[in-house]
Amino acid sequence: MKTTKTLLSFFTLFVFGMSLTFVSCKKDIGPLYVAPSVIPPVSFRNDVQPIFNSSCISCHNAAHQYLQLDSCCSYYELLFTGANAPYVDTANPSQSLIIKRMTGEIGPTMPLSGALPQSEIDLVLRWIEEGAENN
Repeated sequence: MKTTKTLLSFFTLFVFGMSLTFVSCKKDIGPLYVAPSVIPPVSFRNDVQPIFNSSCISCHNAAHQYLQLDSCCSYYELLFTGANAPYVDTANPSQSLIIKRMTGEIGPTMPLSGALPQSEIDLVLRWIEEGAENN
């Protein structure tokens, strides 16, 4: 009888101890799988060219002799054919001429009508950092 009582006490203590262990060790680990957040690359056509369209082409159009940003050729103007090309430096993006002009570091701030929002400058900078692809 004493053995049965001892086993019952041991079993009760074991169950109580295990329940404390499970309660105290339970951690909120969240979902078992969390997909990494993927930031899509900046697209020249979808992200950068619209900035030029809304803020730059009133001056940088077909009549502008140094840099035209109003056509499908604006990418090539920036990298190859504009008067001061290349306007982007993928090896040192923050030193790109286009960024220096947008921030007013060189010459007047572009556009002349007022500085671009920092978010738009950052988007163009990120496009250059990502390799300035014609995408």
